[in-house]
Amino acid sequence: MAATLLSHVVSDLCIGRPRVLTLPPSTPIAAALAALRAGADPFVFVDAEPAAAYRAKRGAATVYVKVNVADVLCYVCGDAGNLRDPATALGRPVSAVAAAVVGSHGVTHRVDPQTRLLDAIDVLLTDGCQGLLVPLHARARKRHHQVPSLDAVAATSSDCCVLTREGIVRHLFGSISHFSPVAAPTVASLGLVRRDVHAVHVDDDGLDAIPLLRRAVSDGTAVAAVADDDALVGEICPGVLASCDVESASTAFAALAAGDVMTYIDCSLTHTPPEFLLRAIRAQLKDRGLDAIAERRMSSGSFGWRSTEDVVACHSGSSLVAVMAQALAHRVGYVWVVDEASGALVGVVRFADVLAVLREHLRPQSQVLCR
Repeated sequence: MAATLLSHVVSDLCIGRPRVLTLPPSTPIAAALAALRAGADPFVFVDAEPAAAYRAKRGAATVYVKVNVADVLCYVCGDAGNLRDPATALGRPVSAVAAAVVGSHGVTHRVDPQTRLLDAIDVLLTDGCQGLLVPLHARARKRHHQVPSLDAVAATSSDCCVLTREGIVRHLFGSISHFSPVAAPTVASLGLVRRDVHAVHVDDDGLDAIPLLRRAVSDGTAVAAVADDDALVGEICPGVLASCDVESASTAFAALAAGDVMTYIDCSLTHTPPEFLLRAIRAQLKDRGLDAIAERRMSSGSFGWRSTEDVVACHSGSSLVAVMAQALAHRVGYVWVVDEASGALVGVVRFADVLAVLREHLRPQSQVLCR
């Protein structure tokens, strides 16, 4: 089993995956949003100037910036001028969003399709890496036992698919019996419960969640919403925001408390938000001198994904395999950890950390096979 797993290359994980969409940096943000709604993936890629500094710093030329709806929302809500006139903000080139993304949560590397899976995991675990682009049309080559040069791939990114942390964890989960020494212990005993969660109180301003949302996109989690007793009552998840209308969502963040933002998101995903919520938004905006925004039409989202209250949670005593199964079943890259008695938020288990634990378990076997 170990030998088979260690022989896998990244192209083994690419069967059936859709091609990614890559946009020129001059593409208007509004057009990028339209592409996001029409695409198979909840993100697009931009080969933009902001990545040049990253390339020079890391010594690699083949890196791309991954942009999703949450990134665009953070761009609009993170600047007062953008928030007052989101239509103008959405008319700017998508490279403006890419610049903020590179500054906060890095880029995506392109790797050779015959890169060993374990070497690819090492690349994915490097600081700032958000995913791996793998060419789909490359012919079979001799399998590498070292990470190939990131500049060696001649394919364009439009002929690539993307491998995320979730995709690789899902692949490894298929061989979970091989990981029994680390799969059975609790997430707490493995040191996987991170205390540095991104959390906002339900009564805090919605805009207070925006910097936290930017960081949550970076580490593959979400913004937790807690009550007075720190009980977890919901979340603001980048995946859910992918279904929202950015202009309407930005208005909700500007006018409402974080808990009411969650209510608005839930309502907008299935139907038009209730009139009492729309009146509250308009009243708050007028009180803040944002009358022009108050008159803006509030649109519903494109389709429902899951409720902001449909959070995935476990306890510190949950086993790693159980937590992995929870996350994969709900198609998220994290699981909240709550106190079993009080329901208070304790921390979060992230796929990035899970991947590091699984990789460390395989390291001795890979070293033996490489001799």
